[in-house]
Amino acid sequence: MPKRVKLDFGILEFHENFVISELDEGIHFVSEQNKVLISACLKHFKDKPFGYISNRIYSYSVDPFIYVETEHIENFVAMAVVVSTSAQKLSSRVEKMFCKRPFRYFYNLEEARAWIENTINTGIASGQHPFTRPPGI
Repeated sequence: MPKRVKLDFGILEFHENFVISELDEGIHFVSEQNKVLISACLKHFKDKPFGYISNRIYSYSVDPFIYVETEHIENFVAMAVVVSTSAQKLSSRVEKMFCKRPFRYFYNLEEARAWIENTINTGIASGQHPFTRPPGI
């Protein structure tokens, strides 16, 4: 069963290998909020590989420079963005330029979940993640 955490700027829903965020309408997501989000993820996942799904059910903006901070999280594996408008799609394309991890956008949450799970599991099995080793090694 997912664990839900309410933050001042939205909700995080923690699953076994990923977290889904639903941020509040109209916010401008900046470094201060990103630090809170990162802290919650590190507390939940510890050293375990995880993915992040941004479920953009509301309209808000993101400072793309937050990805510079995010790159320091070794067990952060991949990011998916669920969009519903062309403006959100365009925004996610700009954000992708700042994110060094696998990053894709989707039009529905189920496709995003499947991609995140596959990306995490494939990386663990092959030893691609710097903090993991293939089974038996």
